[in-house]
Amino acid sequence: MKTQTIQMTGHFVPFFILFLGLVWIIECTELTKENKKEESILKYCKEKVEYGHNTLNCSHQNLTFIPRITDKIDTLIFSFNHLTNISQETFFNISNPALIFKLYIDHNSLQNITANALDVFSNLHLLYLSYNEIYYDNFKHLLGSIFAKRYLTHLEMTAISTVNLQEDLFSLLGENHIQTLKASKYFIKTFDMKVLRNFNRLGVLDISYNHIEEIFLFKNEYMHSFYIGKNNLRTLPDFRINGNESNCFLPRLVLLSADDNDIEEISSESLKCLRHLRVLNINGNLIHILPNNFLSPLLNIHTLEIMLPSTRGLIVEPFAFNSSSLVSLTLQYRFSALYVFQSLNNTFKFLPKLRKLMINGISMLRLTDKDIIGLFAPLHNLRELRCFSCQISRDPKIILNLMKHLDTVNFQSNMISKLSSETFKDKNSLRNLDLRYNQLRHIDSTALPISLLNKLHRFDISKNPFVCDCNLEWFIAWLQSTHKPGTILRYPKDYICSLPKEKTRRRLSDISFTYRECHPWDTWIWVAIIASPCVIVICIIIIVVYRNRWNIKHYIYLMRKRRNYQVIEGNDFVYDAFVGYETEDSAWVRRRLLPVLEEEIGLKLCIHERDFQPGVFINDNIVTNMDKSRTMIFVLTNAFARSGWCIFELKIAHSKLIEDETELVVILLEKIDGRNMNHSLKCLFDTTTYIEWTEDLVGQELFWEQLKSVLVK
Repeated sequence: MKTQTIQMTGHFVPFFILFLGLVWIIECTELTKENKKEESILKYCKEKVEYGHNTLNCSHQNLTFIPRITDKIDTLIFSFNHLTNISQETFFNISNPALIFKLYIDHNSLQNITANALDVFSNLHLLYLSYNEIYYDNFKHLLGSIFAKRYLTHLEMTAISTVNLQEDLFSLLGENHIQTLKASKYFIKTFDMKVLRNFNRLGVLDISYNHIEEIFLFKNEYMHSFYIGKNNLRTLPDFRINGNESNCFLPRLVLLSADDNDIEEISSESLKCLRHLRVLNINGNLIHILPNNFLSPLLNIHTLEIMLPSTRGLIVEPFAFNSSSLVSLTLQYRFSALYVFQSLNNTFKFLPKLRKLMINGISMLRLTDKDIIGLFAPLHNLRELRCFSCQISRDPKIILNLMKHLDTVNFQSNMISKLSSETFKDKNSLRNLDLRYNQLRHIDSTALPISLLNKLHRFDISKNPFVCDCNLEWFIAWLQSTHKPGTILRYPKDYICSLPKEKTRRRLSDISFTYRECHPWDTWIWVAIIASPCVIVICIIIIVVYRNRWNIKHYIYLMRKRRNYQVIEGNDFVYDAFVGYETEDSAWVRRRLLPVLEEEIGLKLCIHERDFQPGVFINDNIVTNMDKSRTMIFVLTNAFARSGWCIFELKIAHSKLIEDETELVVILLEKIDGRNMNHSLKCLFDTTTYIEWTEDLVGQELFWEQLKSVLVK
């Protein structure tokens, strides 16, 4: 029986091994398929570094699961995919979820999400859940678990169509650190901020695009930015609690954006209790009057934006912009300045800190020079001026005249046809200039000097009807020679010739002029052409004479010697030796040479520092004293080789050596560099034996013995 069992077992072993092999092959095949699938998916995920964060963008790929993600990714963008169900297992392929800083899972048709799905992201700061269809209870319990995430500060939950902004939705939310909440596109008519009472640190609230007609505020000590634009509000909310200006719903509010509502009236009453407000945006409303001193409650207002549609009349009362703190003002309304501003002289008069003014669409066409000066004269401290589509037709110098500190000027889409030398005079701070879409045909070089153009960081003068003739040659040349990238905007595409006919529609970058075409020759040019060969010949003569000046001096010496100098007969010499050396080497001559030859031996030497006669030409002193010397000693150094007078002495010595057989002694004080070896020195070394100086004491004894033997006979 035992033997039979062993035999049966022996029959099963091969089958068992075969079975294990098949299982291993299937698993390997599935793993390979999975790996290939992940590899193919990652091909569509783009990894890049943005603002110091490693971002992986897998959006718009129709993915149904999250692929394997390395541990260096801290921002995951997984928008516009198909994660319909999310649990903790959904993020299994993220190798280090604790590193994820921002998570975008919007636009995923998400329906089910477990309350603990995001627990793996312990350091999550930003969560973007917008444009999904999360079931109400799922979302409620998810929000209830968020309070445990002490790092989560930014939550975006726009357009989640399955939920409503009601107090019950946030009822499970415990103490949290969320500072920014965006909840747009819920299409509600009233909004009570009580529903957000559990957001105990909320600083930024965005409830724009909600069709809200009425807002009920709730006390919040942290909120500094409130976005209520793109709704249907007819008035601004009252930020006072029970009308008490000292008790405010949002006491620390710094930014209020109420753009694109139906607000018809703005007054100082509606802005009370906003003493810390710095930015106010009321663009796109139906305001018909800006009353005097409406900014008075806003003691710290910095930026005001009022860009209104032209469906109703707008009146700006004389002291509407009376503010001691306003720095930036944007005003847009498509109507004439004569009707908009009740007092041109007072509109901007009481804005001492205004540095940035942007006017869009308000027409200056019917204003006189006096009106324009009255409107802009108070703005002498302005740094940035933009007047877009203001129908300015005259030289803008009357606007810019008193503005000495301008950094940016933008007169885009006006009717400016001429600039003068006064337009941008003394605008040393100007760095950005935009004159696009005007009527500039010619530009004088004094209106836009090269010195000004080269200082600009951004320059746009495109879409003007340029006349491409010789008057524009200087400007075309500057455009073609300027290579600072990003400086000349829209060049060369939008810089087109309108005239002359043969150059119409050609780019300025393709235009060229010959010199004769734009610079006809006058009398002075002809004089220059005739005189230039004479000048060239004279210059050549001067150069030749200068380069051979020592040879010429030597030749003059020879001529004078033949005619004037008398040769002293016999051995009646004044000096035993003439010493030729460069001034830099005088220390060696005085400390080394003179003590030995004059004091020890008793020779009388001629050195120029001591024995040359004052008031006599140097070359005469040289020739005269050489004639009075029995022997000539030359101390050769690199300084000697570079000196013109030393080489002149050497040439005279050569002549005397040949004609009078005057003895020549050469002392080599240092090795002569090849670059200093001229023809005269080369001849000297080739024909004369020299004595070489050394710092070695034994060598110096030999040096003096050789020198004495030559000089003492």
